[in-house]
Amino acid sequence: MKLKNSRQKLADFTAGGIFALAVFTAVLVSFGAMLGVPSFGRGLAVMSAKLNFISPEPEAEDKPEAAQTEEAEDIGPALAEKLISLSGFGGWDIEAAPRELQDSGEEDEPALEYPENADRRSGKIVRKTYTYRPSTTYLELSGGGLLRNCTDIDPEYLLEQCGREPDFEVDLDAGPLVLIMHTHTTESYEPYIRDYYDDSFSSRTTDLEKSVAAVGGKIAEQLEAAGIGVIHDETVHDYPQYTGAYDRSAKTVEEYLEKYPSIKIVIDVHRDAIEEDSVRYAPAVDINGKSAAQVMIICGCTNVPQYRYNLRVAARLQSAMESDWQGLTRPILFDERNYNQEMTHGSFLIEMGSNANSLDEALYSGELVGKSLARVIHELSGY
Repeated sequence: MKLKNSRQKLADFTAGGIFALAVFTAVLVSFGAMLGVPSFGRGLAVMSAKLNFISPEPEAEDKPEAAQTEEAEDIGPALAEKLISLSGFGGWDIEAAPRELQDSGEEDEPALEYPENADRRSGKIVRKTYTYRPSTTYLELSGGGLLRNCTDIDPEYLLEQCGREPDFEVDLDAGPLVLIMHTHTTESYEPYIRDYYDDSFSSRTTDLEKSVAAVGGKIAEQLEAAGIGVIHDETVHDYPQYTGAYDRSAKTVEEYLEKYPSIKIVIDVHRDAIEEDSVRYAPAVDINGKSAAQVMIICGCTNVPQYRYNLRVAARLQSAMESDWQGLTRPILFDERNYNQEMTHGSFLIEMGSNANSLDEALYSGELVGKSLARVIHELSGY
């Protein structure tokens, strides 16, 4: 009984401390804003983005799945996003990896037509091929490529899981195996490769031939050509209302999983947004004499008890892409995030370049990703 009371007191103390920190920080934000200190908001945003509860110790493989699904209320991400909002910070550098926000944006958005003319020079675009070296944070996968561990989970455990086979069987004759969808369907790209951007264009459009939906279509085309059952859903989840896009995309996935139990892999295709000090970054690499947008897989572990299963599939694809197309990938981002990835044992999000890449670069990367994914699936099926 004493131990229980002590734990309750500790929990109350911790909760009170977090609330006090939030209030104190809000005051500091207002003060910093009044002083006009540009770096203040950025520093706070970067700090707050890392504000989460320490993740639980990895579960043993033989522990019943039901025992792993017990969820505790997680106010860390919500508080982090609130602090970011208060700070007024508008961009992230390449290492910060912006969070996909579920509750942001306007309730009712204006029309998102792709502009015929967006040639005002509002800021600079910097093109760069990002490279990384193995370290305590960047873990080298045995099959090739890297994983960036942004959690407190033991890296040796993560690498061991990445080396395991996926937790499902692949039967190419059972029905659709892969679902490709888009939570932020309107995310789009530059019209062509250039060294400047026009900020009058929001980098979003409901023209699905110029958004990430077209990139998802390229992945699907390669899977179909390889004889793999795939569904490409182009439902627009983030327009006319952006808020709640992840809730709506979750319902879409649920409907497909109920209708097609054969689906084992769910890929949420996005594009990144890398910007700092009015400079946008286009991660790009030359593949066979043609410019491709670098890609990044994101795997979350917040309220995803089976994250290790998702990670096995993601690692397999990461290694295949890096082996097939050297330099195409940025490290897998493994972080305290969710993105509806608790819904299958093969769910992950993939960022296909950034809003500073051209549409053609992203489409080419979609083709390359599709070819590597097809190879992975054939290997798993024993084809």
